[in-house]
Amino acid sequence: MIQLLLLTTAHAFLMVSAAIVISVQSTSVKAANLLASFIVIPVAILMQGEAVILFWGNERVLWLAVLGVVIIALLLIRVGIAHFHREYLLGREIDVLNFHWMWRMYIANFLGGASSIPSWYSSVLGTTLRRVAPAFLALVLVAGVSLWLGYDWIMDNVPTALANALPEEVERLSRQLTEFPDVRTFRETISAPFLFLNNTRAVFLIFLAGLFSFSVLGVLIYMVNIGLIGGLFGLFELLGIQAVPLFLAGVLPHGILEIPALMVGSAAMLYFGVALVTPQTGKSIGEVIIELLADWTKIFIGLVIPLLAVASVIETYITPAILHAVIK
Repeated sequence: MIQLLLLTTAHAFLMVSAAIVISVQSTSVKAANLLASFIVIPVAILMQGEAVILFWGNERVLWLAVLGVVIIALLLIRVGIAHFHREYLLGREIDVLNFHWMWRMYIANFLGGASSIPSWYSSVLGTTLRRVAPAFLALVLVAGVSLWLGYDWIMDNVPTALANALPEEVERLSRQLTEFPDVRTFRETISAPFLFLNNTRAVFLIFLAGLFSFSVLGVLIYMVNIGLIGGLFGLFELLGIQAVPLFLAGVLPHGILEIPALMVGSAAMLYFGVALVTPQTGKSIGEVIIELLADWTKIFIGLVIPLLAVASVIETYITPAILHAVIK
């Protein structure tokens, strides 16, 4: 009951905080009311997910849900404080969605005045990457923590499960992990375009999840992806399989490009959330969002997509041959 009371209070706190952010960016009561009504839908979806946790009966996860809602509410208050400009609101007479102005501003920020592709890479994209560099370093540390968490979880939970399992089940699992198929035939079933689209979709989903949560959900998805590698290492170790040669042969050839692409794309997502709650003098929240979207698009198109394209070709034609040689 205490958790339910805290959770409903946190939801009210969250909805009022979001309404405040909208109100301080609107010049009329009608516009504020219309925009604030859209808060109900995402909060309702959030409550449906929390209802599953209630039926699940995991009190620890429910405490984390309360903490998460409170953090998002505090971030929303921070956004409202960071982007409240009384003079800017008084200078406007009516709220207008000027899509032509939005598009023009987005293109101007994306091109950055560059006259050619080399100059765009050297000046525009280079400047954006320097701004995102602190977020990239933070995600490098998060990756290390995620690897350890995945490895530690496997080492803590799987031995108990293996001890309680039947010997024939353990033997079957070990045989399935050690009897690898002929990886040279992978290119017949998995193509480079498929891998490229799958990886770009993953990076885009990380950004989409972070877009509506001040980067919180995006970072969590990023941690899950990295943590799976640590978990796989732990599982191989428990079954007596040498994981380092398999990783060097099966992940490193294309991972040299694919993993940095994932980290840079996630860093751009993290920078988006951090910059959104940072005061921007002389800019409205709409202008800040457009500039941040342009920055993410620069990194995604200029760096992430080329890296993932080359990595998908390597993963299709080079990695299987190296992995087959190591397994053999």
